Amino acid sequence: GGDMQTHFIHVVKYNSMEWRNYINFRDYLNTYPEIAKQYENVKTRLVEKLGSMGSRNDYIDGKAEFVSHTLRKAMVWSFLGKTVTMKTDRPLGYVHRKSGYELVYPLNYGYIPGVLGGDGEELDVYLLGVDTPAKEYTARIIGIVRRCNDVEDKLVAAPEGLNFTVEEIMEAVKFQEQYYDSEIEIL
Repeated sequence: GGDMQTHFIHVVKYNSMEWRNYINFRDYLNTYPEIAKQYENVKTRLVEKLGSMGSRNDYIDGKAEFVSHTLRKAMVWSFLGKTVTMKTDRPLGYVHRKSGYELVYPLNYGYIPGVLGGDGEELDVYLLGVDTPAKEYTARIIGIVRRCNDVEDKLVAAPEGLNFTVEEIMEAVKFQEQYYDSEIEIL
């Protein structure tokens, strides 16, 4: 709908986080018509629920949850195919002791500095195809691990020129994703 542009544009600075979010949101909805349809439905339901008595703020609050959820998905999706430099806070071989068990990382796991994920922390990245511990690594984002039952999605990276199938990615990230309801999306 055209209503989105009007009340976003005048408040955002070009290339600010909001601007990038808006562009990601728009591109994402254009790419996934079924999500755009959900967005329309959310808006329609709100109008029906609030009627003509609903204030603009009620309407915006009502949309906010869907929008923030979708913005997170769109932001993660916008990295597909891009080359990023990640910092590794849990390198290959890292042992994460949790109550009652320990998790040994079979790959390098880190984040993209300065980019916030769904949990308000930096966006996490699994690095595949690098079999030595790396402190920092420049790689291409080849996939997304979408968690259906968690607030954050993870990115999957690999060295330029290396590609992995959905099955291979699933196998590589299973050590951690087996505890979640996850699905893999690739380029």
